Amino acid sequence: MMLAVDRLWAVTGTSPLEAVFDLPSSGREALRTATGLATLAAVGTVLLGTPVALALAAMRDPWRRRLRALIALPFVCPSIVAAVGFLALMDLLGKHGPVVRGWSLWPEAGPGTVLLLVAMVWFNLSLAVRIVEPSVSRADPRYLEQLRLLPGGQTRLGRARTWWWPLLGPGLTAAAGLTFTFAFTSLALVRWLAPDTLTLEVLLAEQGSGAGIPGYRVDLSRLVLGAAVAQAAVLLVAVAVVNTMQRRHRFALDAASSDAVRRGLAAGVWGHPLLRWPLTVGAALFAVAPLMLIGLASFRVRTPDGWTLGLDGWRRAFQGDSGGVTLMEAFWSTLQTASITVALALPAGWYLATQVHRAERDGRRAFARCVDLLSMVPLVVSGAMVGLGSLLGLLRLAPGLLASPWLLPVAHATLVLPIVVRVLLPAMRRLKPEFEACAATLGLGPWRRFALVRWPMLRPAAMVAAGLALAFSLGEFGASWVIVRSTDASTLAVLVDTWLARPGFDPTTRPAAMAVAVVLGTVTMTLMLLLERWREDRVLGGL
Repeated sequence: MMLAVDRLWAVTGTSPLEAVFDLPSSGREALRTATGLATLAAVGTVLLGTPVALALAAMRDPWRRRLRALIALPFVCPSIVAAVGFLALMDLLGKHGPVVRGWSLWPEAGPGTVLLLVAMVWFNLSLAVRIVEPSVSRADPRYLEQLRLLPGGQTRLGRARTWWWPLLGPGLTAAAGLTFTFAFTSLALVRWLAPDTLTLEVLLAEQGSGAGIPGYRVDLSRLVLGAAVAQAAVLLVAVAVVNTMQRRHRFALDAASSDAVRRGLAAGVWGHPLLRWPLTVGAALFAVAPLMLIGLASFRVRTPDGWTLGLDGWRRAFQGDSGGVTLMEAFWSTLQTASITVALALPAGWYLATQVHRAERDGRRAFARCVDLLSMVPLVVSGAMVGLGSLLGLLRLAPGLLASPWLLPVAHATLVLPIVVRVLLPAMRRLKPEFEACAATLGLGPWRRFALVRWPMLRPAAMVAAGLALAFSLGEFGASWVIVRSTDASTLAVLVDTWLARPGFDPTTRPAAMAVAVVLGTVTMTLMLLLERWREDRVLGGL
C-alpha cells in the first residue's frame, strides 16, 4: 500500500491526509455505506452465533463435531462462491427473487442490501461459533454454581456481568471486529448481490485501474488516494480492537472435562432438546443451503419453455470460449498460486509468531505488542488495495515484473499472513518451556529440539494454518480480480466472475458459472473438513 500511496501522491501532488478530508460526495457515500453494512453484519453475526455456540457446546460427540464442521464451512467459502449461492437461491425463488433482491436496508444503500447483509452474516457466522464454543465447552460449571451462592451471582444480570461477559465478552468483541473487517472489504458479495451499492472496496477495485497515470484523470487518482487511506484508517481501528480483545480472550480458570461441562450446560436452558437441536441443525442448514443450491443450479438450463436439467453448463465450462480460459486451466493455475502462497506465508508467519512469543516470554511486552500489531497490518489493507498497490508499485519500480508469475502469490501471501500468525501464536503461547529445557539438558541441539519437541506439539496448529492459507488463497477474489485484469494469470474465482458477467441471452453462461463455483467450493469445503481433523478444542477460541 505504501508504494501505491507514494505513486498516487506523486501524481496528484496531494497528501494522503488532504485527500481524505477532500473526499468527493461519492467517496463519502461509499465510506458511510461500507461502515453501516459492516456494523450491521458484525452485530447480526454475534447475535446469531452466540446462542448457536452455546447450544453446540451442550451437545455430545460425534454430533457436536459434525454440526460444528458444517457450520464452519462458510468461513473458508470463497466470497464469489457465496455470492453465486445466493444468486442461485434467488433464481429458485422465481418471480419472488427480483422482489427480494430489490429490498434495501436504507434508501441510500441501494437495492439488494438486505440480501447482502444476510450473505455477510452467513459468511461470518462461524467466527462467533468458533470463538465462543471452545471457551464454553472448557469452562468448569462448578465456578458458576459457586457464583450463584454469592450476592453478585443471584440474578441473571449479575451472572452475566461477573461470569458470562468476562468469559465471552472479549472473544465476541474480537469476532465482531473480524466480521466488520471482512464485511468492510467485501467485493464479490457487493458486486453481485447489490450491484448498485457503492462501497470503498468497490470504488477502489473499479476505479483503481485508471489511477496513478501522470497527466490522466488527476481527480480520479485523488479519489482513489483518499478512499484507500480512509479505508486503511477504519480498518486500523478495527484491527487494533481485535488484537486487544484476542489478548484478553484467555480463560484463566481450570479447564473441566467435556462431560462435566455438558452436564452443566444440559441442566440449563441451552441443554433443552427443543432449543438445542433447532438452533444447531438450523444453523447447519443455513450454512450448507446456498452451497447445495449451487450444485443444483449448475445443471439447471433455461429453455424457451422454462427450465430443464442438463450438462450444458458443465460442457461449456470445460470447453471455454474461443480464446477463453477453460475450467481445468483455471484450476491448475489456482492450485499453483495457492501452493506458492502457502510456501511463502507459512515460514513468514511462523517466524513472526515465534518472535512475538519469545518477546512475551522474555518480558519485552512493548516489542511483542508492536510486532504482533505489525503482523496484523495486512488486514488493514483490502484485497483490492493489495492488488492495486502491487501493480502501481511495480509500475514505478520494476515494470518488467508485471508479467511475473510470482506477482499473484506474493499478493495472496500478504493477505493470509495475519491468519497464519493468529493460528500459530496461541498454540505457541500454550507451550511449556520446561519441555525444551529438559531436552536441552539432555544435550539435544536446537534442530533436534525443534524436530522432537517443538514441531510435534505445534504440528496441528501448523496444519490448520497451512490449510487456512491454502483455502483463502484458492478463493481470494479482490486482489486476483485487480491483478488478473492486467496480467495473463487466471484463477477459478475470477473465472466465475467472468462467466457471470457474460450476456444473459446465452442460457449456458449462468450454469457454466455455477459449475466453476461448484469445483471451487468443493475444493475449499473438502479442505475445511480435513482441517477439522487437526483442530483441537482449545482454551483460546481463535480461528
